[in-house]
Amino acid sequence: MKASPRQQLLLLELQDLDNAQARARRRRAQLPERAELAGMQGEHSAAKEAFMELQRELDAQSADIGRLENDVETVRQRRARDEQLLAASTSPKEAQALQGELEALARRQNELEDRELELMEANEETRIGFDAAAAALAGVDARRSQLESAIAEAERGIDAELASLAEERAGLAAELQRDLLDLYEQLRGRIGVGAARLRGNVSEASNMALAPAELSDIRATAPDEIVFCPGTGAILVRVEE
Repeated sequence: MKASPRQQLLLLELQDLDNAQARARRRRAQLPERAELAGMQGEHSAAKEAFMELQRELDAQSADIGRLENDVETVRQRRARDEQLLAASTSPKEAQALQGELEALARRQNELEDRELELMEANEETRIGFDAAAAALAGVDARRSQLESAIAEAERGIDAELASLAEERAGLAAELQRDLLDLYEQLRGRIGVGAARLRGNVSEASNMALAPAELSDIRATAPDEIVFCPGTGAILVRVEE
């Protein structure tokens, strides 16, 4: 295939743009904030689990306290009823029974109130732990949010860079002859490099020096004849030192 030296030099510019796009895409995929965010997954899971466990404990304690309060209120109502019956009773036997029940109810009320007090104290300790867990989770969420914002901002910048490179590439590609561009794209898709410089006796496609015979053959080739890197198969563009 033949192509003017200028067309071949345009290939190098195209390859430089493709390299710049590849570097930008790698930067986008390998943002340090992205790795840091991924590394926080375990910390976030642990903080969330601690928060939820204490939340469940608080709910269970609150439910127990509520049941005890209802039981205490029921006992109080029964005591109030029995006291009214005792005050109105004219039967010694009935009065004795009511008095015994009142004593039992008083003991039951004391037991319930003691248990309620214990639960309320435990509930207060749990709430202190819950507040600390909530603050820890909020701190992790805040750091995650900051990282996500930093990632989004970096992505916007890189995407703008990629869009600019793509626009520049499209304009450059339009200047290339069709068969030369097709060959470049085919080689780039297969070996990762479409075109590279030949500087002295070194191919930048392979970063290796050519054998004297290979170099002699290339130098004997007309300037408008396409030549290839013996090691990689990429188009070699001869440039002046």
